Amino acid sequence: MKTTSKLLLMASLIGLTVSACRTDDDLPDVPQPVVNEPEQITTVELHIEKASDSSHVHATWSDPDGPGGNEPTIDDITLDTGSVYTVEVHFYDESGDSPVEVTSEIREEGDEHFVCFELAPTELSDGIAITATDSDGTYPIGLDSEWVTTGAATGTLTLKLKHQVGGEKDGTCEPGGTDVEVVFNVTIQ
Repeated sequence: MKTTSKLLLMASLIGLTVSACRTDDDLPDVPQPVVNEPEQITTVELHIEKASDSSHVHATWSDPDGPGGNEPTIDDITLDTGSVYTVEVHFYDESGDSPVEVTSEIREEGDEHFVCFELAPTELSDGIAITATDSDGTYPIGLDSEWVTTGAATGTLTLKLKHQVGGEKDGTCEPGGTDVEVVFNVTIQ
C-alpha cells in the first residue's frame, strides 16, 4: 500500500510540474478585443491659407506638459472678410523627448475620427462657413477644410477631435470620446 501511495504522490507531483511549465504558446489562440486608445495630443496647429493671394496664417494651441501643469499657449486667429481659406489641422504629441505628429495616424483611422468646429456667438457662425473637404469614404474627417468668411465678427472657435470607434461615427460630433478640445479666439475683419 505504501508503495502505491508513493507512486500516486510522485505521479501527481510530476503532473503539477509539467502543467506549471506549460507556456502560453501551448494554449489555443483566443481572439482578444481590439482596444484603440485615444491619441495623446499636446499641440494642435491650424495651417490657414488664403486662396486669393496664398498668404498664410498659423494658429497653434500648445500644452506640452498636459492638463494640470502650465497653462497652454494659444494663438488668436485673424481672417479677412469676404475670403476663402483652405485649412489643414495637424496634431502632435510633444509629451516625450521629441515631438511625434499623429495627424497621419488620425487620417489612416479616419473612419474612427472626426474634427469638429463649433463657432460662437451666432454672429461668428453667421460670418464664417466651415466645410470639411476630406472624407473616410462615408463621412467627413475634418483634417482638411474650406473656410468662407462673409462678414465681420469676433468670437471663439472650439475645435474637438472626436474618437468614434466601433461604428459610432455618424457625421456628427455627438458620439464618441474627445481626444482633445481647444478654443481659439477668432476675429474676421
